[in-house]
Formats: sequence, structure tokens, C-alpha cells
Amino acid sequence: MRIRRIAIGLLTGLVFASSAVFAADPKSEFDAQLNRAIVKLNHEAEVDIHGPILLAELIQQEYGTRADELRWAVGHSINWGDMTALAYIQATTGRSFESMMSEGAPKDFWAYVSKAEMSPDKMARSLDNFLKLAEKERNTQIFERLRASRRIQAMPDLGSGFGLFQEALDFRRLDTPGPTKIHTVVSGKAKP
Repeated sequence: MRIRRIAIGLLTGLVFASSAVFAADPKSEFDAQLNRAIVKLNHEAEVDIHGPILLAELIQQEYGTRADELRWAVGHSINWGDMTALAYIQATTGRSFESMMSEGAPKDFWAYVSKAEMSPDKMARSLDNFLKLAEKERNTQIFERLRASRRIQAMPDLGSGFGLFQEALDFRRLDTPGPTKIHTVVSGKAKP
């Protein structure tokens, strides 16, 4: 039992030590958060046939990226996660995708962002928020397509009048209140 406690204590200590090292290194935390968002955005583009179109529209809305920049990125086979990160940097610095690619931005976003005197935390949060927005919009479009393809018409809303009618039906089924058991009393004296 004592050995087990010691082993659990050592494992707990290792977990806390590794999390402290990870938390102490903002570059590795930024890289992990950014890479997770980039991978998920790449997956969003592959999951649905309309994914790239949706991501292009969202990038234009969120970051103000021009259509010719997106066409250039697609023509140079830049994945959608990197394209979103580049769009964020472009919205902040005004540099073109071509110049950022020639400067090697996707190879080390941390170094590029630091060199441009941008906040890596804001960039990582922005990409996370963009990912959530993309997932929400994808789900909304899927449900809209399903709703449009249904052949069964939705039931009309009967409003509160139907509820009152239902209550009236429920009350009609109720009997008048009365006793559930009747006890008969025998008069007379008890036997000695």
C-alpha cells in the first residue's frame, strides 16, 4: 500500500512538473493551440464538400481578406488552417499572402508574429474563435439543407388555444371528488 502511495505521488509530481514546464513556455503553448486550430480548420475543409467555400466566405467576413488573395493561396496549395492564420496576420499587418509565404511565416508562426510585434495569445484566441464560428456555420448549413430536403410539412403551431382545449379535455376525464373507501360501522356492544 505504501509503495502504491509513493508511486502515485511520484506520478502526480511528474504531471505537475510537466504542466509547469508547459505553462512556463509560452511558445510551446502557442504552437500547440495554433496547430490544434489549424488541423481542425483543415479538417473542416475536408469534412463537407461545401467546406472550402464556407471557409473562404468566413475568412473574407472575419478578416477582410480579398478574393484575389484567397485565389492565390488556393493556387499555391496552402491549406485552409495556414490560410486562416495568414489572413489574421494580414488583417493586422497588411502584408500580402505572397510576401508572408516568401518570409516563411507558416514554418514558424511564433517567430513571425513576434517579429511583427503582434500578440501571439490574441492570434491563438482569434483562430480558436474562428474555428468555433466555422463549426457553427457548417452545422447550420447542414441543417438548412436537411430542412429544405424534407418532404413532410412541419405541423402548424396551434398556439395557446390548443393548450386550453387540451386542459378542458383533461378536466372532463376527472370524476367528482369522493371517498375512495367506505368503512361500515357496526352498532352494538362488543362481546365481553
